[in-house]
Amino acid sequence: MIEDLKVAEKPSDIGYYSGLVDSTFALTELATTLQWGRLSDRIGRKPVLLIGLIGLTFSTTLFGFSTSFLWAVATRCIAGALSGNSAVVMSVIGEITDETNQARAFPLSGLTYNLGAVVGPIIGGNLANPAINYPRSIGSLSLFKAYPYLLPCLVCSCFTIFSFIWGSYRLEETHPNIRSVAPTDGSAAPQPIKRKAFPMRVILASRSMRTVLSTYFFLCVLGTSFDVVFALFSYTPVHLGGLSRAPKEIGYALALSGVSGALIQLFVFPPMQRRYGSIGLYRRLMFLWPVAYAMLPLINFIARRTMPDFGDDFLAQHLGAAIPADVVIWTCIAFLLIFVRVACMSYSVNAILVREACPSKDALGSTFGLSSSVSCIARSMAPAFVSSLFAFSKRSQILNGNLVWVIMCGIAIVGLWSTHSICENTNHEDASE
Repeated sequence: MIEDLKVAEKPSDIGYYSGLVDSTFALTELATTLQWGRLSDRIGRKPVLLIGLIGLTFSTTLFGFSTSFLWAVATRCIAGALSGNSAVVMSVIGEITDETNQARAFPLSGLTYNLGAVVGPIIGGNLANPAINYPRSIGSLSLFKAYPYLLPCLVCSCFTIFSFIWGSYRLEETHPNIRSVAPTDGSAAPQPIKRKAFPMRVILASRSMRTVLSTYFFLCVLGTSFDVVFALFSYTPVHLGGLSRAPKEIGYALALSGVSGALIQLFVFPPMQRRYGSIGLYRRLMFLWPVAYAMLPLINFIARRTMPDFGDDFLAQHLGAAIPADVVIWTCIAFLLIFVRVACMSYSVNAILVREACPSKDALGSTFGLSSSVSCIARSMAPAFVSSLFAFSKRSQILNGNLVWVIMCGIAIVGLWSTHSICENTNHEDASE
């Protein structure tokens, strides 16, 4: 899309501009996500979720009408500003679960994200530019000729419209101050549950909360950076430290990793959480991140030894490579992505730890909004940081081009170390402490 908008003077600049579009989303989300969480503490979870779906439908449709870079950035800013649903969803899960079933409930959020990571690229990749891909059918419409990226946006908007309608009828309010319960005194009218309000300073005064949020920052930096740098690493020629994979191959690999991630969240996480406990599992999962980053140069080392070097020629690379060599590389890629999806279970564990460190259920919206703000900070800085570091490492050939992996392993080790500061007893911490 960035290439079609002709904003980049040369192909090497496309990644910079596309990253800028993504970063604006995270930055505007950072500015509003905490406020959405606090608003849900006042007016309830359901109305905020429904407002978020309306905003998502509106902004996604507008994005499809992009004919300039400025329009694309503006519509992504709107999407980020209206994207407070992730924090509110976690609040809902926290309010309808307890210690007996939270290990089965919180991974469902990760499950749906992984399913979206499979479906989303398929929609975008297959429905963009219908005038070129489907010239004799829907692509013949003048609307899609004028706006080549509108069709996938409209399809995604249909998903959110359906979610809005379904949620309007089926979603029940979970906020204890808003929802009503049957009275115990025999009267006919339901009575709302009254709870104490907790200001933000009380939430931040909790040492357990501060520790959990600090480890979450490192986790988000590591997770977001891996998604970005894996695509760069896979696309980079073997002789420059990559794997010489074509974009379509990278897309299929990420889609399949989304499927494996969904299965891991559903079937692997609950028994592991029961066996090791939240903090014990969190430390074990964070230990996987430095190993994952260390595996990237190792896979390139294997590729250098098993694949012929055709420089930057991708066609020759794929036609000339021996089939057994390609099988070896794809086996390594599959193992790495599954390994990372196991490490990504740390997101679900962190959500449980945030819930347990929250001083009151009345403050869940604000608490998860704060957690989402930490995530936004990491997601706004990590892509530019790791992509620039990757380019600098390969261009300067510092440590044979492996400086990026040394630094990312160092960050992962610091993140692992930070998990040992989490208190064992985070449940129902007294707000006065």
